[in-house]
Amino acid sequence: MADFAKLLLWACLIGLSAVVPAWADEMIRGQVVSVSGGDVLKLVDAHGREYRLRLAFIDAPEAGQPFGDEAQSALSAMVLGQQVTDQLHGQGADGFTLAEVVEPNGHLVNLELVQRGLAWHDYFEMQLKSEQSKYQGAVAAAQQACQGIWTLDRLERAQDYRARAGQALRWWLYAVGALSSVTLLGLIFSANDRRISAWIERQDELTKSSAKAHRLSRTQSEAEAADKEKIREIADREMERLAAIRHESERRDRKQR
Repeated sequence: MADFAKLLLWACLIGLSAVVPAWADEMIRGQVVSVSGGDVLKLVDAHGREYRLRLAFIDAPEAGQPFGDEAQSALSAMVLGQQVTDQLHGQGADGFTLAEVVEPNGHLVNLELVQRGLAWHDYFEMQLKSEQSKYQGAVAAAQQACQGIWTLDRLERAQDYRARAGQALRWWLYAVGALSSVTLLGLIFSANDRRISAWIERQDELTKSSAKAHRLSRTQSEAEAADKEKIREIADREMERLAAIRHESERRDRKQR
């Protein structure tokens, strides 16, 4: 019976280890050396190791959104240059390590930003059910007090803003690519046009040169033919003169006989 109880205990422990992530209780401590936006920071521990952390279970407004600058300023005021304690919650899809950060005065930074209306409660599918109510209560308190983002008539979540900005960036890149292609084709056609124009000019020059040479050759041939004609005329007249002299001489000879 005791052996069965031990086996049952081991089975429960193995089951729990499969359900609870290995990083659930991992804690680190270090100094925050930089803050990016309202929910990203860089921490260096006592051994000089750097951690790129994203605040778990929240999503702060992006730079360019209403209260984006306020969220970054609030996060910087709470943790920048401070020694903080972080409970890690695995790695996000963007490569950042997710963490809940406790600042020197013992305040949970993630929850504090939600309470101030400077972040949404998000990514809670990774959060324990017992912890979700704490964040949901902070959201309700911020909404009731009209804090931060909850003062806006029209509220766009940060993830929707990122998706829209990403789509706009893709369209801009497509437009730039299309414009570059058109410009490249224009340059190619322009270069070909120049080559074609140069070839046509060369052909025109060759045609003109050939026509000029042909005219010179024809003029020379005509001059030579005219000279030959004159020589024949002179020769014919001389032959006629000589024939006339011979006839006259023969006529005189016949008379003398």
